[in-house]
Amino acid sequence: MMTEKMNDVLTKIVIAFLALLCIWNATKMPYYLSFGNDGDTYYNSHGIELSINLGHWVHGYRSFKMRCPPINYILVHMSMGITLLVMMILTLIKKSWRRKYCKPFFCFAIVEGFHAIPASLISVGFVTLFMTACILLIGSGIYGLYTIHKYPEASEETDKTLFILYVIVTIVNFGAGVLEGPNIMKAFTYKDEHGVYLNYGEEPYPIVGHTVYDKLPEKVGLVVFLAITICTWFIWPLYLVNLVDEKKDKENDAHAVGEKTRLII
Repeated sequence: MMTEKMNDVLTKIVIAFLALLCIWNATKMPYYLSFGNDGDTYYNSHGIELSINLGHWVHGYRSFKMRCPPINYILVHMSMGITLLVMMILTLIKKSWRRKYCKPFFCFAIVEGFHAIPASLISVGFVTLFMTACILLIGSGIYGLYTIHKYPEASEETDKTLFILYVIVTIVNFGAGVLEGPNIMKAFTYKDEHGVYLNYGEEPYPIVGHTVYDKLPEKVGLVVFLAITICTWFIWPLYLVNLVDEKKDKENDAHAVGEKTRLII
């Protein structure tokens, strides 16, 4: 009984942490979406920054500079990452959804892994770490699809394998968010000691505008971003709600008093 309670508490803590991480990253989206077109020429002249939300909320706050474009890479990558984390949350709430929706989960993981490879290769000082993350995403996705194809019937062993793969993909996705935490703490600590926030330079990173992602117009990334968010953040949740409502209706019908039901007074 104690173990079950501990597991329940731990599950709720994980769900809360993942949900907060999703909300935190979602708050950055309007700023990345409007970057360069919001009229804030002073802030934008410094280049794209990791904690762009804090840059607009806290006067003078500066953060690590990003090398890739805000729409074709950051928004697309962020939308896939949030989607995967939300799908993990749903499987923690309802275990049966882990197997039922594992194919789109693993497909998203594979696409996200390949999409992040060019960015990982230009991440000075983090190439090995980020490339490992890409390999884990792609490998977990492929092995997950293989597992569900070879063992379509539910079993304790396959469910355990799927759970492990879900965990790997989830850890990779919230890893970047966790790495952002120390940089935020460092910035505020520096502000306490020196009176100003740590400055990462007044110019954008030199490679900005010359990456693989910049070869395509921003409208391509915008279409992909909108397609992901509309389909997975709006249409799919409505479908899930409909499933729940249908199940409740069936349960109510089973207990409803019909015309042929004998009434006892």
